[in-house]
Amino acid sequence: MRKTKGALACVLMGLLSSSACWAQDDLMDFFGEDEGPTVVTSAFKAGRIINVQSPETSGEGEMNFIIAHRFGRLSDGWYDLFGLDNAQMRMGLDYGITDRIQVGVARSTFGKTLEGNIKWRFLEQMKGGGSPVSLTGYSVAMRDGLRLPPDGPERRGVHRMSYVHQLVVTRKWSPEFSLAVIPSLVHRNLVDQPDRPNDVSTMGMGFRYKLNRRMSVNGEYHYLLPRPIEDGLHNSLSLGLDIETGGHVFQLHVTNSRGMFERAFLAETPGRWQDGDLYFGFNINRVFQVR
Repeated sequence: MRKTKGALACVLMGLLSSSACWAQDDLMDFFGEDEGPTVVTSAFKAGRIINVQSPETSGEGEMNFIIAHRFGRLSDGWYDLFGLDNAQMRMGLDYGITDRIQVGVARSTFGKTLEGNIKWRFLEQMKGGGSPVSLTGYSVAMRDGLRLPPDGPERRGVHRMSYVHQLVVTRKWSPEFSLAVIPSLVHRNLVDQPDRPNDVSTMGMGFRYKLNRRMSVNGEYHYLLPRPIEDGLHNSLSLGLDIETGGHVFQLHVTNSRGMFERAFLAETPGRWQDGDLYFGFNINRVFQVR
C-alpha cells in the first residue's frame, strides 16, 4: 500500500512539474522574445551560379577546390561523341580569408589562361529588418598564355592581360527561389579586331530554384553591350542542375559559351542556342577546412 501511494505521489509530482514548465513556456510565448534581424543564408549553393559568380564565399579558413569541364558542341554528332571528345578544363582554388572575403587562383586550358581574383560580400540580406538584398563585389585579372606565330604581331606581357569587375546583387525571395542581378565591366588591354572596343559591359541575371534538399535548377543570362559593335558575338545563356552530396556540389549544365572564365563567356561568346552551338559541361566543388 505504501509503495502504491509512493508511486502515485511520484506521478503527481511529475505532472505538476510538467504543468509548471508548460505554463512557463506559454508565458514566454505570450510576452514574446525579440531576436532582432537575422542574416539570410544559402541563396545559392556554390560559389558560381553556373559560369558567373554567386554571392556565396568560402568560410574563414576554408579551401574550395573547383574542377570544371566544358566539352565540344553537342551538334558535332556521333563522330565527336556529341562533343565529349573535345574537352576544356578549368581548375581553381578559392580560399576564405574571412567569412566574407575570399581570394582565388585558377588555370584554364581554354586560351591557357591564368586567373587571380578576389571576392568580397560586403552587405548581407537580413530578415526582420536591415538590407533586403546582399551585395558582393568580384574582381579578376586574367592572362592568356597562347604561343604566337613567328610572323604575327609582337605581344608583350601587358598585352595579354584582361580584367573583369562585377557586382552581384542578390535576394532570396523564399526558401526555394533566389534571384541575382549581375552588372559586369570587361577590359581587354588588346583586342583581336580593330573594330572591337577594349571595354564592354554586360547586364546579367541568374536564378536558383530548389527542387528538394539536394537538387536545384539554375540559370543565367548576360546581355552584351554595346551592340552592334561586337558583331559576331552573342549573349551567354546557360541552364543547369545542382546536386549536393554532402561534401561535394555537382553542377551539370548546357551553355552556348565555351570558355569558363569571365572575359570569355561575358564578352567572347560566338555561338547561339538557335544555331545548335551548345556545350555540355560540369563543375565539381569540394570544400576543405584547412585552418
